[in-house]
Amino acid sequence: MCTLTYLPLSDEQFIITTNRDESPKRPLAEFPAFHAVESRNIMFPKDPQAGGTWIAAADNGTSVCLLNGAFEPHEHQPPYKMSRGLVLKEAVECINPEEFIKNFDFSGIEPFTLVMLFHQPHLRLMTFRWDGNQKHTTENDPEQPQIWASAQLYNKQAIENREKWFSEWLGKHKEFSSENIKQFHQNAGSGDLQNDMVMDRGIVKTVCITQVVSLKGVVTMSHHDLMRDQQQSLSLSQQVNQEFSHGVL
Repeated sequence: MCTLTYLPLSDEQFIITTNRDESPKRPLAEFPAFHAVESRNIMFPKDPQAGGTWIAAADNGTSVCLLNGAFEPHEHQPPYKMSRGLVLKEAVECINPEEFIKNFDFSGIEPFTLVMLFHQPHLRLMTFRWDGNQKHTTENDPEQPQIWASAQLYNKQAIENREKWFSEWLGKHKEFSSENIKQFHQNAGSGDLQNDMVMDRGIVKTVCITQVVSLKGVVTMSHHDLMRDQQQSLSLSQQVNQEFSHGVL
């Protein structure tokens, strides 16, 4: 839930990839699975401690990813009303994420950032931040590559370094694929183990890399558990017009 990239593909298709930085003492997340909510299917890796997730994709064309913190580091002050991973689940279950942001009561929830992709009917890319007191929503250009990093874990210099590495990577890759952006998420950095894309500070480290590839006809989620060195992928089928068929491949 700590570094995320977005790559646009043709015809409103896209790839999102995230590195989750977490305490190695926290129980390892379950591999992605299908979850039925009302008339839709949703897939996500489940955090066994809180029951939430940091990334999810639904068969209505919505994908949502969570990052820790909003604009700057905050003081952890539990107890909180609700886990942020459960907030993400609420967002992806909603037919209209924008309406969810307008109507949901975020008071008593720790600061976070949500990156949301949904069709209305064209693809929209939105960044929502809750700073603990106020809502902040930014509309991003879905035709441009983007990178986000956790304001809680990374200082301004570390975030700027990630932006620089991503810009350099974009300069070398005129065509995007799921594999070459995975390599970026696994290998980019300057040799500083505390701040590289795959980082390790002892008390917190990169535990997995998860990716959603949304193509015409299919949405695939792949998950690489770095702690166990195991990988898994799942797919949901969809209709070309972005109304999903609810079938599972």
